[in-house]
Amino acid sequence: MDGVIISVVNQIIMLFLIAAIGLGLRLKGVFTDTVIKAINTTVLNVTWPCMAIMTTQKDYNEQTLYGFLFVLAVSVIGMTVAYLVAWLLFFRNRSDRVRPALINLSALPNAGFMGLPIVQVVYGDVGVLYLAAFVVGFNIVLWTVGASMFTGFKAKSLKNLLSPGFISSIVGVVLFLARIRLPEALLSTVNQIGAMNTPLSMLLLGSRMDTLRPRHLADWRIWTATGLKNLAMPLALCAVLRLCGVTGILLTVPVMLMAMPPAAACQMLCERHDADVALAARTISVATLLSVATIPLVLLVCGG
Repeated sequence: MDGVIISVVNQIIMLFLIAAIGLGLRLKGVFTDTVIKAINTTVLNVTWPCMAIMTTQKDYNEQTLYGFLFVLAVSVIGMTVAYLVAWLLFFRNRSDRVRPALINLSALPNAGFMGLPIVQVVYGDVGVLYLAAFVVGFNIVLWTVGASMFTGFKAKSLKNLLSPGFISSIVGVVLFLARIRLPEALLSTVNQIGAMNTPLSMLLLGSRMDTLRPRHLADWRIWTATGLKNLAMPLALCAVLRLCGVTGILLTVPVMLMAMPPAAACQMLCERHDADVALAARTISVATLLSVATIPLVLLVCGG
């Protein structure tokens, strides 16, 4: 377990360094608001979908297929319950710009952006396969429940299902289950673009850290969302899985991914729907900084 925690910490530090570059580019005026919005759109519509397909282009056997479907179910149910808990806590907030931001920040983990490099280092190809299942669940929940927090649960909200992120997740699962491999040239293209997803998203996160000031640390909303996302949700998931007799990688991978700080997608959706982007960026920044301690803590509590 000590080796796992050291690997996790090293990967988090690497991600922080990328975010720091993003902050530097923002302070130098390279990352203007226009540039940030353009990169934000590129990540949501191009690199993210490619990552979703890239991670599902894996071979499987009976055991890993069961693991894939198990993690997929756990991710969808776990994040949906997390949204319900967050909604019950924050639905009284009357601000349409703040409420959806807080709910998403409390429930949606940075599974794809931060999770991919960490799981890849710690668990190898099998871990990446299970991460792919979690990312599929993440996209399903994000583009249904998550997006509806901004638009409301209306019939027109179904248009979220036409988003590139959702469609690519479904396509990825179909290709995976049917054992269909993309042609080499196309697969290489998808892999190259998908590999850009984490660096670009962390650069975006860093570019928004310029809004964080010491006085903001007195904002109870930041600490409430961070406590829910980084500790309460993953520990609750760990407890439920243990009660169900789940152990090993099928326990640690979903719990580790749920313990990731709030997803950069929360900030991106706030950008898209004109919600409180500053609050989202500050909360993600604080939660990501604290994840150096909270992710190892969750892993120590849960064990293997």
